[in-house]
Amino acid sequence: MTQDLTVDIAEGRLNIRVAAIIQQDDKILVSQWLNGTISLVGGRVALGETTQAAISREVAEETGLIVETASLCAMIENFFKYDDTFYHEFLYVYDVTTNVLEFDQSAPDFESQDILWLPISESASVQPEILSDVVRDKRDQILHLVNQEANLVS
Repeated sequence: MTQDLTVDIAEGRLNIRVAAIIQQDDKILVSQWLNGTISLVGGRVALGETTQAAISREVAEETGLIVETASLCAMIENFFKYDDTFYHEFLYVYDVTTNVLEFDQSAPDFESQDILWLPISESASVQPEILSDVVRDKRDQILHLVNQEANLVS
């Protein structure tokens, strides 16, 4: 298995991740983790993998869904702290369509989280919160956003 693009450095951690906006009517597909955090379906990019290949792999691993189309809609520079670790993350957000909208509960990562449909009106609960803007306002151009939840203190 190829290594994820996560690098620990003295001051924190560098992450390269992908997230999928999968929409059905007025709802988006999300992952809810054991700690209550809600995120878009997605995960880390592997070494040597394109972000587009990563989004197809992550969607399949978490939901069993097969990606038909994936269009980059945003790139977010995300700065946050989690468990006292400072993260500098590059998050590539794709607008995704899939072959069907029924989950495969035998998908490799399906059991590690709850996969559910969240009303777009509640998208502010998705982390990072700046994703709510992308979910609500997908444009015909790629957005470049910065989410500064934490600063690196020297």
